[in-house]
Amino acid sequence: MVQSANKSGVNVIALQGPVRAGISVDTLRSKVEQGIREGQSRVVVDMSKVTSLDSSGIGVLVRSLTQVKQQGGTLKLVGLPHVVEQTLKITGVLRLFEVFPEVNAAVSSFV
Repeated sequence: MVQSANKSGVNVIALQGPVRAGISVDTLRSKVEQGIREGQSRVVVDMSKVTSLDSSGIGVLVRSLTQVKQQGGTLKLVGLPHVVEQTLKITGVLRLFEVFPEVNAAVSSFV
């Protein structure tokens, strides 16, 4: 499940359950792209309720980061469950992202 909201000019996207090839990855990609079209290049992805992450999920996070950086923004991650953090560490992707414990801290960091 993927939900998004605008919080202080930041596109906050909340993920829930497994982030794997299919609808969750496609929806995340479309939410980021829609935000970019609307001029929102500052993105926070709340992963606190994510149960697993596969290579498609990792790929969409990296592609989304690249897309928003090309627009002068960035993408920050929030609330990484241990299994997700380990997956991102093992693949070497975690170092690409700023990680925060909660959404408000990530949103405030854009100021």
